[in-house]
Amino acid sequence: MEDKKEDIQPVSAVEHKTKFIWSPKGMILALEIGLCLIVIICKAVSAGCYLWSPIIELVWAIIIFIVHGMDLQIEIFRWTDFIRAITGSLILLITSLVCINWEWEIPGEVAGSIFGVMAAAVFGYDTFTILKYIKELKEQGRIGNVIFF
Repeated sequence: MEDKKEDIQPVSAVEHKTKFIWSPKGMILALEIGLCLIVIICKAVSAGCYLWSPIIELVWAIIIFIVHGMDLQIEIFRWTDFIRAITGSLILLITSLVCINWEWEIPGEVAGSIFGVMAAAVFGYDTFTILKYIKELKEQGRIGNVIFF
């Protein structure tokens, strides 16, 4: 068996840390962050309603992105990520539908609400992938029994 030069090359620290960005979870979180930024900009320009919801979801997505990027895999963290994704999906969907109903004359608010619904869909997809991942870990026996109220 022959050792190839590329097989024995060490991975640099930058490559190791940026590897997460190109993973499916990294791309989902980057999309969530980007959509929340667009919603915040559209709603702030139009002085729209419920500006706090995309700001909160943006901060949570950035925190989760940093923790995942640092490879901190804590058992309770999976459930925290699940709760963040499901609440983000519900909050953004409800506030976007309410804002589009109240402020449909203002173009910035309509655009922010449409991007908010798109962000809610991405958060919902993230919820599905997290739940599927937790189920796979449970079937493999790598996660203990968790009582979830």
